[in-house]
Amino acid sequence: MKKISGVIFDMDGLILDTEAIYSASNIEMAKKYGLKGYDEAYYKTEIGLSEEHVFKKYIEDYPYLAEPMIREFFDESRQVVRETFKETGAPLKKGIVELLTYLKKVNIPCIVASSNTEETIEDLLIKANLKDYFIGSVSSNDVTHAKPDPEIVEKALEKLGTKRNETVMLEDSLNGIRASYSAGVPVIMVPDLLEPTDEAIEKSYMIKKDLLEVLTFIKEI
Repeated sequence: MKKISGVIFDMDGLILDTEAIYSASNIEMAKKYGLKGYDEAYYKTEIGLSEEHVFKKYIEDYPYLAEPMIREFFDESRQVVRETFKETGAPLKKGIVELLTYLKKVNIPCIVASSNTEETIEDLLIKANLKDYFIGSVSSNDVTHAKPDPEIVEKALEKLGTKRNETVMLEDSLNGIRASYSAGVPVIMVPDLLEPTDEAIEKSYMIKKDLLEVLTFIKEI
């Protein structure tokens, strides 16, 4: 890339260390509802999926449980996490403050494009004192098709008002990478709980171990 005019940020696992909170909460709640084999490895299989797709996955993977029971698990597990986010927020990922501070200093606009809900994005960014770094967000409430569909990236790009070849997306999940790749927006993967697959490596512009490395890259352009 010769120039960066805008940055699109995923949120969960990229800006904030929310995935570990979701994982621990869901594993504990799964015991209550009898979802056998729900462990950290299983949680990783749902990272990057929309809420709708996750629910369908539970229905398919736990056929011995009635759908109303799975719905109760789904709703209660997410309510517990939402309450945690409202009360304590989530830990910042390494380098996020430094990166956002620099981008604001050099007047590069930033936007959040997350499969999470608008309410949760708002709660978490406010709690983390990060909201003012972003011009806005695109959430699951704003799109018809979740990642890996490129719709969320296209809408973020439209809000930024930047050229796609001068915009970079930061992602930690394969579905996010697929969405950005399909939209023609260069994507940098910053792995969280998942190691990059061959597909992720192929479709990413580059892979950086943390956001401080992303900052170094942007400064050198």
